[in-house]
Amino acid sequence: MKNLFKDKKFFLEILTLVIPITLQNLISSSLNMVDNLMIGKLGENSIASVGLVNQYFFIFMLCLSGINAGAGIFISQFWGKKDVSNIRKMFGLEIVLSTVAALIFSILGFIFPGIIMNIFTKDAVVIDLGVKYLRIISITFIITGLTQGYSTLLRCVGQAKPPMFASLIGVLTNAFLNWILIFGNFGFPAMGVVGAAIATSIARTVEMVYVIYSAHKNNKAIFSNIKEIMSFNYEFVKIYFGTSSSVIINELLWSLGLTAYSIIYAKIGISAVASMQIATTINNMFMVLCIGIATAAAIMVGNKIGAGEEDLAIEYATRLGILAPMIGLATGIILWFTAPLITRPFNINKDTLKLTITVLRIMAVFAPLRFFNVLMIVGVFRGGGDTTYSMWVQLGTVWCFAIPAGYIAAVYFKLPLDNVFFIICLEEVIKIGFEAKRLHSKKWIGNVVEDLEILDTIQ
Repeated sequence: MKNLFKDKKFFLEILTLVIPITLQNLISSSLNMVDNLMIGKLGENSIASVGLVNQYFFIFMLCLSGINAGAGIFISQFWGKKDVSNIRKMFGLEIVLSTVAALIFSILGFIFPGIIMNIFTKDAVVIDLGVKYLRIISITFIITGLTQGYSTLLRCVGQAKPPMFASLIGVLTNAFLNWILIFGNFGFPAMGVVGAAIATSIARTVEMVYVIYSAHKNNKAIFSNIKEIMSFNYEFVKIYFGTSSSVIINELLWSLGLTAYSIIYAKIGISAVASMQIATTINNMFMVLCIGIATAAAIMVGNKIGAGEEDLAIEYATRLGILAPMIGLATGIILWFTAPLITRPFNINKDTLKLTITVLRIMAVFAPLRFFNVLMIVGVFRGGGDTTYSMWVQLGTVWCFAIPAGYIAAVYFKLPLDNVFFIICLEEVIKIGFEAKRLHSKKWIGNVVEDLEILDTIQ
């Protein structure tokens, strides 16, 4: 513990990554917060409709996260070896896969918005508002795919600031356009949720343009001609999926699990959906530091393993395993005491407001456990290439415990939202035992780029 706080090199290295990544995540979460605050002025139906559409977008984002996280594992280790040629190939593969995923989600969202909304709720008003919102933002999915692909590459090679500034510009653009288009300022008509969708779409486009411009301007050594970036072959793709398929499957099935949670909450009532949407949006603002630490951990561990410094990777992982729940505890305490204050701007009735505060405080209680689990699954183990173990732990606790328990509690026992949510959160308690055991076993360490280097030698 003493070495944890005395090692300046460790803290400098992690802060160099954590600060810009955390700020970017905070800014991105602020975009959702801005939407929810402004849409919240329109009432609970509008909040619920946008919240349910965001569940569909969330599934898409986690699909992208799986693709990008898989690529990031390789890019981080390649960067540790300064293997620029293979970084270019991996980036090309990442962009191709992201574009394919974006096209699928975009087409489904644009052509079948009503069917998608019916999965989440049967409320006709909420469905109608959600259809209008989804049809517009689905057009921007490809734009989001490009932004996330470039951001992943930049972070993995130690350039975390451009994605952060891109997100900041996107949030400011979105907030300004929301004010104009939702409420009808500067001579524009008041368009409600449609205006929010247009504002979000424009903001995402601006964000993409900035991050791509910055990437090509400042990283000429990484970016080459299209032919070299697209020079990956079947064997290259096969090796990528050998490691990344577990991450992609994990993200997709976990996102479907979260969607199942939304369906469970909808069984309780629209007020429960609105409460969870607000609470989740607020909690995400507090969890950005957790995601920042985990993302930085994946990059740091990957870089050290790629550079052949496995002992240092283990030491960093252990230190972060101590630091993360400590930060989680501090975050939880702040969330607990500020919950009544930060829910005031939302235009919801007193019962929904009280319920939202209770849910936020449950989130606060589980924050230390969640910080540790996210660090291990998203950070340490992925950075070490150990993706399959995390997938089984994550999916096992969600699908074999949290979803069945939550559904039974809501549908058969008719328990209120706060009780159902507490039961679902107990998966964090189950998960932590598996993660701690794996960390101490050191079985999570693996050099995932060796096969690709052998492939280069053969070719």
